[in-house]
Amino acid sequence: MKYKLLIIILLALGINIKAQNLTSYSDKNYKEEVRTVLLHPKGADLEKPVIYMYNMKEKLHLQFDVLVDDAPYLYYTFIHCDNNWQPSDLQKNDYIKGFFQDEIDQFTFSLNTFMNYVHYDLVFPKPDMMPKISGNYLLVVTGEDPDDVYFTRRFYVVEDKAKIAASIPRYPFDLSLGTNKQEVVLDVYYKDIFNSRAEQYSNVTIQQNGRWDNAVFGLKPAYVYPEKLTYINNAKTVFESGNQFLRINTSSFTNLPEKTKFVHRDEDLYVVTLHDDAKRNTIVYSEDEDLFGEKYIYLERNSMDVTKEGDYALVDFFLKWPQYMLDRDVFIIGAITDWQLDEKSKMEYDPERRGYKKRLLLKQGYYDYMYAVCDNTTGITSVAPVNGDFWETNNMYHIFVYLFDPTENYDKLIGYTAIKAH
Repeated sequence: MKYKLLIIILLALGINIKAQNLTSYSDKNYKEEVRTVLLHPKGADLEKPVIYMYNMKEKLHLQFDVLVDDAPYLYYTFIHCDNNWQPSDLQKNDYIKGFFQDEIDQFTFSLNTFMNYVHYDLVFPKPDMMPKISGNYLLVVTGEDPDDVYFTRRFYVVEDKAKIAASIPRYPFDLSLGTNKQEVVLDVYYKDIFNSRAEQYSNVTIQQNGRWDNAVFGLKPAYVYPEKLTYINNAKTVFESGNQFLRINTSSFTNLPEKTKFVHRDEDLYVVTLHDDAKRNTIVYSEDEDLFGEKYIYLERNSMDVTKEGDYALVDFFLKWPQYMLDRDVFIIGAITDWQLDEKSKMEYDPERRGYKKRLLLKQGYYDYMYAVCDNTTGITSVAPVNGDFWETNNMYHIFVYLFDPTENYDKLIGYTAIKAH
């Protein structure tokens, strides 16, 4: 209450509260104790965090755990960003209606778990703190001090004025790029194309599943017609197809699913050892349903509440690999590692076992994952060396259409769609 009073006073003085100490405007955990961050539309646990201007009754659902015994006071705010996820040149009162910061006051303590944690729950936007304009937004969660950042997550507010027609032909326009690659072909219909100088001010982002390492930003049309923009014959829209995601399921520590070799207790914490993984790049493609790299937190026993009764376990991954690669690193990618290529997802080579290993601390549930190889010289990440590259792979492509408004000085998000390959 005391802190909210301070916010009201600052608002009255016209002072903007800004979360500092951000090293990037991306999905990032700034504290080691922050775990299992989930941000999706309410009631759609596997969907992108997208809401629409015409229906602000739609809500986003944020859930996360903090591995502590006592619940810290936590707050959240928004930062409006451009199409390339850099802060817009706007004041907070230009894009937030109401308070600039609010408390996350819904939380519960873990119950009968070996790992103690506090589970936080937030449904937003709220009437007293709501986005005023469309675009990219960064959710920033902090302690009582706005400089004390816990984590950040991206979400989207769409005007839904542009219609997007997307397809994936059998072969890319340039066969030298690879006959198994998936090319995304687009037509964007927007009635004010010429009035808005779309070729100059429009930008398209294409994201494969939840990956940011191979996402395309700032895409320009190949052709501008009176009624539409066409995006075709562009190597930037040709993606590595990869393979279906692998999966693990830790919803039960007694009924072991297919990937689990064994489970044991180690210093009051569960340890899950998985069967070794191997290269899949030389085998024939086999279709297998996945969650497009997402995670779903649940317990096998429906009578239990996973938000507070789900436990954490150390999960051991191992990828058979004959020789250490001097110029390349191997990562575990997917929502299981928040789609980040960093030290938390990077694997370590074990010369005795001849392969790459990684231990992750995960809450009970279902997780997709895949191995990716990053070239240290070029910075390019590829899943093909481990998983193969098959055009038949069921990827999900998320397409965002932006139009910069020079009078209002921000990128409007005028359209969004998702297309499934096959």
